[in-house]
Amino acid sequence: MEFEEWFEFYKKILMEFNFSKDEDERSAIIMSSLAREKLMDTLILDKKIRDKDVLVIGSALRDEDYEKIRNFEGVKITAGKSIIKIRELYPNFIPDIHVTDMEEDDDLLLELQKNKCILVLHAHGDNIDRVHSLVPKLLYFIGTTQSIPFDKVYNFGGFTDGDRSALMAKHFGARTIKLIGFDFEGAEGVKRRKLEWAKRILEYEKLI
Repeated sequence: MEFEEWFEFYKKILMEFNFSKDEDERSAIIMSSLAREKLMDTLILDKKIRDKDVLVIGSALRDEDYEKIRNFEGVKITAGKSIIKIRELYPNFIPDIHVTDMEEDDDLLLELQKNKCILVLHAHGDNIDRVHSLVPKLLYFIGTTQSIPFDKVYNFGGFTDGDRSALMAKHFGARTIKLIGFDFEGAEGVKRRKLEWAKRILEYEKLI
C-alpha cells in the first residue's frame, strides 16, 4: 500500500474513532527520541521476508490452528496478543517477527528479543505510556507510526496489529502470505469496528 492510499484510510479512521493525529505523531516522536540508535533499518525485514512464504498469525486461534503454525516452514509473524495464546500451548514458541502496539508484558517482549525475534513496535496516541516504559528496556527494534513516517519510524500501512503485519509482509515482497487466527465477526463494540476496518484494508490489498 502506498502511503497516499493509506492516508485516505487513516483520515477516515481518525474521524470514526475520534483519534488525534497530533497525539499519534507525538507518540512517534517520543519513541524516536527515546530509542535513537536502537531504531533499526528495514533492511533486516527485507532480508527476512522477501521471496519467502509468510504466515501472519492473529489472536482468534482455533484448536486446529496450533499444529499448522508449528508445521509452517516459512516466516512466522505474530500480531499482538496472538503470541500469548500460542505460548499457552507452546511456552517456548518464538516467531520470526512480532508486530505489536505493546499491550503485552515487558518480560515477554524482552524474551522475544533475546531469542532473535524482530520486534516491530507501533506508536500511537493511546500508548504513549507504554512507549515511555518499554523503549528504554529494549536493545533494538523497528518503529512504526500510523501517521507521517520520519527518520527510522516507518509506516507500512494498516490499522490493527493483524492487518499491519500482513501489509508489512506485502510491502517487503513476501512470495505468499497466509493469514491464520483472523476473525472479523467475533467481537463487539469498538473492537468489532476496528476489525471491520482491518477487513476493509486487507480486502483493498487483496490479502483476503
